[in-house]
Amino acid sequence: PEIIDRVVKTLGHIGLDPCSNAKSDLANVPAKIHYTKEDNGLSKTWQGNVFLNPPYGREIKQWTNKLLQEFNRHFVSKAIVLVPARTDTRWFQDLLTNEYSTVCFVTGRLKFSNNKSGAPFPSAIFYFGWNTKEFCENFSDIGIICFRKDQINVR
Repeated sequence: PEIIDRVVKTLGHIGLDPCSNAKSDLANVPAKIHYTKEDNGLSKTWQGNVFLNPPYGREIKQWTNKLLQEFNRHFVSKAIVLVPARTDTRWFQDLLTNEYSTVCFVTGRLKFSNNKSGAPFPSAIFYFGWNTKEFCENFSDIGIICFRKDQINVR
């Protein structure tokens, strides 16, 4: 929940949760639109402010590719993506090298809802958009924020 609070503060509101656990009031993420597994969010157009916490299995690449595609097409205005910090994977490198991405490498292990112990892997939170300052203000106390070298003077 503390991550979701930071996401809402950074984005202003969450327009879409394409990997939601449920619809409307039962969902963990307070988004205007929720796509569940049954909706197949990969087959839909994504728009506005998006929070993506994709399935962490082999299909993660499909979800991160979809986000990059919709962001680069300017359908997605701003996005925050919560993923395992698998820095050696192609999909992670694709997120990291996007010209509009900024990443927070979370210190320690996140505790997901209803779990007593931390995740068995490190996490990274990516921001895509033009208000990096807001992202840094809301996430810098939970990890290390990294920018691309060519972004330093721009932001």
